[in-house]
Amino acid sequence: MFGLFSVLVNLSANSAIIDSQSFTQDSFVDTSTGLAWMDFGINNGQSYNYVANQLSDGGDYFGWRLPTTEEIFTLWSNVADLDNVEADYEDLNKYGTGQFYAWDNNSRTVDGDDSVWDDAFSVMGYNTFNSTDFVERTNAIGFFMGENGLASVSLSDAKSKTSYYFTFKDEIKLRDDAAYSGFFLNLAHENYSTMLVREANVPEPGTVGIFASALTLLVMRRTRRHRSSLKNR
Repeated sequence: MFGLFSVLVNLSANSAIIDSQSFTQDSFVDTSTGLAWMDFGINNGQSYNYVANQLSDGGDYFGWRLPTTEEIFTLWSNVADLDNVEADYEDLNKYGTGQFYAWDNNSRTVDGDDSVWDDAFSVMGYNTFNSTDFVERTNAIGFFMGENGLASVSLSDAKSKTSYYFTFKDEIKLRDDAAYSGFFLNLAHENYSTMLVREANVPEPGTVGIFASALTLLVMRRTRRHRSSLKNR
């Protein structure tokens, strides 16, 4: 049993942000919490108050709910994963305790898109896309109701189009510092999404197979021991 426990503990330690198409609206899953989050780019262009009123039966987003502040802080900390990656710049408390800002450079090459967060960003969607002669950039800002009123998480994902002169960085931040007035509650703009969450009800990648294999091995060992004990009687 200890061996099986060790397998499951190690698996849990390797949590990830993964793509999910289990629901009508595309989402991504934080495997460490088992929560599915609506992709950016789905409810952007709709105000926070409008989205909040579409969560009941018959609404556009029935089945989803608004997240708690704790859930947001956990999600965004897991996306940033600053304990395990080495971003080029990290300020863990820039906007207040646990409200961080970090950035990491992409390689100075054509199609440079290799910051420490690119795998996570690639499955989370985005609200806006911009392109110049030098860089393509996707951006997302997600509203949630924090301890100090309307608050936000955000990401910016750059992809270099040139290998000359410029280095482009990816950014991630979380702020719950009363930065947004009540005006933003009814602002419908493509830059802003409202964060929505629901239970994923899906296992972590490989969990079922690993659990089954470990359980089968355990049963086989016990069967062999039982047969051996019968022979020795």
